Amino acid sequence: MESQTGTRPAAVSTDAVIDSLARELELPFEQVERVFNEEASKIEATARINTFVGVIVASRVRTELRQQRRAADRDH
Repeated sequence: MESQTGTRPAAVSTDAVIDSLARELELPFEQVERVFNEEASKIEATARINTFVGVIVASRVRTELRQQRRAADRDH
């Protein structure tokens, strides 16, 4: 999708995605950042097309952190 000036819209920064996930999951930025970077490294290492890597990483981070939260809640 192009804007009226003929340039592509700015990509959302990684920090903005991590901040959004941290707020959504009510977790510290640093914790979300660590999991995000781990997932991004795994996916980017094997991805042949990088168009949707950010979307996939965000989804996996959300799932992973929710699972960790549920496990921690069960342990307490």
